Amino acid sequence: MIITLTLNPALDLTYHLADDTLGAVDVHRSTSQTLEASGKGINVSRDLHAAGLATAAVFPSAGATGRHLAELLVAEGVRHAAPASSGETRINSTVLLPHGQTIKINGPGAALTPVDVGAVLDAVDQELTQAGGEEETWLVISGSLAPGAGPEVVTAFVELAHRHTARCAVDISGPALAAALAAGADLLAPNEIELADLLGVPKPTSVDETAALARRVAREYKAQLLVSMGKAGAIHTDGFSVIHGGGPALVPVNTAGAGDAFLAGWLAAAGTPSERMARAMQWGRSACLCPTTVDPRPGSAGTEGITVSQIETAERP
Repeated sequence: MIITLTLNPALDLTYHLADDTLGAVDVHRSTSQTLEASGKGINVSRDLHAAGLATAAVFPSAGATGRHLAELLVAEGVRHAAPASSGETRINSTVLLPHGQTIKINGPGAALTPVDVGAVLDAVDQELTQAGGEEETWLVISGSLAPGAGPEVVTAFVELAHRHTARCAVDISGPALAAALAAGADLLAPNEIELADLLGVPKPTSVDETAALARRVAREYKAQLLVSMGKAGAIHTDGFSVIHGGGPALVPVNTAGAGDAFLAGWLAAAGTPSERMARAMQWGRSACLCPTTVDPRPGSAGTEGITVSQIETAERP
């Protein structure tokens, strides 16, 4: 069972344009549009649900936009818990241009009060209780923090997962990522820029440099790191072994949600790191070729030529 937590959910509005560039005219007309329930954790749950896997999405539902988001999940059949909160759930806008360019504008989101956070904590607690400590129970904390929620909120959710003997994966950035690391999150999923920011060092310029930084963090904190690097692929390390996943270049249709699909693919089933990496690469690449934020057929496209290799091994104590 995989429970996802999205503290700053959104409606994703995506426009498809025929124009090659923006700015040539004042008004652009889309050739089509989609509206989806979104936010990084919700995307993970939608990916897993599309693959027929057990999941539940937890998020605060604010105002009319929050209610509509929940209605979209009901229509899709995605299990969710959405305690009401103040304000209005944000709307994120994506513009897709020909030749693979994606332009995304994210709203700030509704502020969370301490009462709102408490209601979400209770909802996650109930979902973890129902999961009953299954071997593959994960709490996935993913996406930006809503206004008013500090890094200490992430600490509370990591500790809650561990009290239920569930594992906790965190895909978040900045001080919240540092808080998750200090709280003992089991799996951290930053990109290489977020990893460098965490350590206060320049962005790595190669796979080997990224691997060295990730291995250092993983060994020091006894955590696993799953680091995405865009066109350069991704690496996973537990502080000793380092594996790299890659594939041939592709022209994306829509990059929004691809990182969430990658993480969902990693968590979708038990297996060795190499097996998980192969599946994560399949889901992430397939998502890049899908016009919507969430791929209705995870791992169905762009899977040719994926490689998974071990690039480093250190002796364990």
